[in-house]
Amino acid sequence: MRVESILPTARKRLSTVQADAAVSEAAQLLSNTHISLVVVCDADEIMVGVVTKTDVVRHIAHCAESGRAVAASAVMTRDVIYCV
Repeated sequence: MRVESILPTARKRLSTVQADAAVSEAAQLLSNTHISLVVVCDADEIMVGVVTKTDVVRHIAHCAESGRAVAASAVMTRDVIYCV
């Protein structure tokens, strides 16, 4: 299977949030069964990181209820390696 054959499905399933979006917004997207990560974008729609279910769980475990208002960029994984 070539990458080109899965791109339409991958693009349809891609979920993004702005870097200043609340972690709760990313968590809402991650609650979907088929989504394992949310791409975090800057104002120019350039990827600056990703938020995974593990990132959200780890953050909530450390911050409890006050962690819901934190920006996605505060908990995202930075320096993502990807192909174009």
